[in-house]
Amino acid sequence: MKLLQASGNKVLNVIVKIFVMILMISFCFSLVLVIFWMLYTALKSPVEYFENSFALPKTLRWSNFSEAIRLLNIESFSQKRGYIVYDFGSMLVVSVIWAFAVPFVSLFYTLMVSYVMAKFKWVGRNFIYFLGIFVMLMPIYGSTGMQMVIRKALNMYDNLFMTVLFSPGYCFSGLWFMLLYAGWQAIPMDYSEAAAIDGAGHMKTMFLIMIPMMIPTFSAVFLVNFLSTWNDYNTFLLWLPSYVNLSYGMYLFQEDASRYGAAVPQVMAGFIICMLPTTIIYVAFQKLISTKLTVGGIKG
Repeated sequence: MKLLQASGNKVLNVIVKIFVMILMISFCFSLVLVIFWMLYTALKSPVEYFENSFALPKTLRWSNFSEAIRLLNIESFSQKRGYIVYDFGSMLVVSVIWAFAVPFVSLFYTLMVSYVMAKFKWVGRNFIYFLGIFVMLMPIYGSTGMQMVIRKALNMYDNLFMTVLFSPGYCFSGLWFMLLYAGWQAIPMDYSEAAAIDGAGHMKTMFLIMIPMMIPTFSAVFLVNFLSTWNDYNTFLLWLPSYVNLSYGMYLFQEDASRYGAAVPQVMAGFIICMLPTTIIYVAFQKLISTKLTVGGIKG
């Protein structure tokens, strides 16, 4: 009886594993299929696309990429900055500034807060830590209107510098805080104690000794945030209406492509151009990202 039960459990485990593998393979295939369709659509002529949107291109039309760059001229207007036209180059500059500045400022604040939380004992520390967990887990909706009023009152609305400067709204909560907090706890206090014996103060110990040991983890988290921030268009849609990055520009471009004189192949070519930087960065640094983004046992 026990042998039959054991063999039945093995068969069930095999069936479950095969089922999960089929699901994962199907999911991965669906993602690759969409990317493949976008790639060969970007190499079609508009006539070929309208004749059969799923057929492979008869001739490769590489000029779609140059046409997408030429046609990508987005008009922006706000009461604060007036009427502005963004071409591909100016949108690229905004994307680079945004994708580098926001993750760095936000993660640098989070790095310092997590250091103080992990390495020092003080009144209220546990309360703030569990408050961060509460904010991370509890869904908070309906605050957009209040945020709009506050941002306008503080002159943050439609202000790129102020939006970047105050981007870390959750520097003591969220997944990245938990990961950096766990990273700090994994580093022994012996280093800071040795520095204190040599006469180093808290600031010197943090910036010259402790933070350099967290650079690999910080770099991995920065790269992941860079990838997501590069594709961010919601912030520009809501809070920075007179600024246009590549993602927001492509959002407006595909929404009204005919007005810009573009067909679907040119739109797909524009999306490929926008995704190239993140694809190259991920391929180049995937080992760093996969090895450093590991969260161990986290405790308060």
